Amino acid sequence: MRVVDAVAEWFESAGFTHYFGYAGGALWPFLDALIDHPRLAGIQAKHESHAVHMADVYYRTTGRLAPVLVSKGPGLLNTVGAVASAMHDPSALMVFAGAGSTHLMGKGGMQELYYNGFEDAVSVFRPVTKGAWLLWRPDTVIDVLNQAYKTAVTGRPGPVFVQLPFDVQLARVHGAPEPPVGRLPAARPRADAAAVRRAAELLRGAQRPVIVAGGGCKNSPGSAGMLRALAEQTRTPVASTLTAKGIFPESHELALGPVGRSGTDAAAAATRTADVVLALGARFSDNHTGNWRRKLVYDIPATKIIQVNVDHQEIGRNYPVEVGAVADAASFLEDLAPELAGYQPRDRWLAEVATWKRAWAEKIRGVITAEGSPIHPGRLVHEVGEITAEANGRILIDVGDVIQYAEPYLRVDSPDAWHINSGMAEMGWASSGVLGAVAADRGRPAVVVTGDGAFNMVSGILATSVEYQLPAVWVVLNNHELGIERKGSAAAFKRAHPWYRFVRADTGEPYNPDYCTLAAANGADGVRVDKACEFGPALAHAVRSGRPSVIDVAIDLAVPTFFTEGIDRAYPAVWDKSYPQHSSLTLA
Repeated sequence: MRVVDAVAEWFESAGFTHYFGYAGGALWPFLDALIDHPRLAGIQAKHESHAVHMADVYYRTTGRLAPVLVSKGPGLLNTVGAVASAMHDPSALMVFAGAGSTHLMGKGGMQELYYNGFEDAVSVFRPVTKGAWLLWRPDTVIDVLNQAYKTAVTGRPGPVFVQLPFDVQLARVHGAPEPPVGRLPAARPRADAAAVRRAAELLRGAQRPVIVAGGGCKNSPGSAGMLRALAEQTRTPVASTLTAKGIFPESHELALGPVGRSGTDAAAAATRTADVVLALGARFSDNHTGNWRRKLVYDIPATKIIQVNVDHQEIGRNYPVEVGAVADAASFLEDLAPELAGYQPRDRWLAEVATWKRAWAEKIRGVITAEGSPIHPGRLVHEVGEITAEANGRILIDVGDVIQYAEPYLRVDSPDAWHINSGMAEMGWASSGVLGAVAADRGRPAVVVTGDGAFNMVSGILATSVEYQLPAVWVVLNNHELGIERKGSAAAFKRAHPWYRFVRADTGEPYNPDYCTLAAANGADGVRVDKACEFGPALAHAVRSGRPSVIDVAIDLAVPTFFTEGIDRAYPAVWDKSYPQHSSLTLA
């Protein structure tokens, strides 16, 4: 058989059910081999980056890999940003690219990356993947694929890149492809007993403890249930990072909601007052910590940190830790719970936390029920959360000002209902990636909340949705601008560049495509919403319809970007002045 036939058999032995990508000459052998494997469902995007986003979201929603197949040259280069997004957040991917035949390498033929040697895509992908390989020997291809698979899914998940030259794909081999299961570790990382005991001692001695659940919890099977059990056992308040929103149900009496630049006031008040924070799968990013400035979100070093992460490089990266445990979140919680048997709740602390929560609920009541038209974006995202939850749906949040509303105002109670790409923050990630969620489970609704800027980048996704009958719903916040860029830049420089707004050069009028007409042209449904009272019914209908649908929503332009009380978006701007982040040295 050919190498590509062996790879196709390996796909099935690995348990793959879907693959994504885009056709090209360097992939002809791959695609020919896959004809003989109709059980593998192939979905071709309209752009290679869309295919990667689909596979990214597919993994996040299923915990299973779906390979991405792309051609050489511009085809594979179109995936770099999307691969970096999967690396940063993180999500497991396997990207397969074709290459020219080995006979012709170094000659600078069409689409060869030969500028510093022969075919050198591996050098492009090495900084944005966990591993990258150019395969030369036909008889070692499966060995490398098993290594790549293990690399992608073990520890902190992430993307890998594998490139096969045309003639290697067609080389003849004999034998049965070994499935990757025999090469995988059997257990998840566990902390040593001393680290668990020390963590328990700190929590027992704490008067104001807080648990912070990070995005790593979403990649740890069983952690949501164990987190809830430990929180209820010890009566400890729980905040989340933006990526982990909903891992602990936000309607729970112990839930603080997300903490960070645009999290809830209650969560920020609790974390900056806490004396011990148990951080599970959190890496303390800039948005999460207010750019690491003291007493905005955390009061380091007064607050003692217990940091649990599968990636040792994240422990202590941004804050010193009292306990740094290299462990899977669920494994650590399983080991910690017995050590905290008989733990006495801190009633005074719980009463203080309850006061902050009541104040927050009162603060947002007017927002989530706002009657004005156009609609307040805070009310819009809140209604998305309530209506999607009723349908047991998933919510994907695209990049832009929409994040600053969804983080505080949208309530999530299910650990697998919320997905966001806030690490690399690539516009269009949710709008295109949503089809990966629908492909994984066509019976579960998936709703994207996106700005017009992000949706305009990837609106070709509508064609893929209709072509493959993948019924996603896109809620487009239409304000004819890059809202977060305009507001942030204007605040910093007291003026705004014309690029921030979408305006016709001939008339000076605000411009966007007619999204309803665009939807119809692709065979999808489209509806325009101008009044606040119309949005909820329109979304409920779209979710029930089981059809690809676009809801074009006029939003209130006067609403500012939401920031948590006491936190701003200030960046270091003066080179010869030290920024007040946690650092051992300052400029003299």
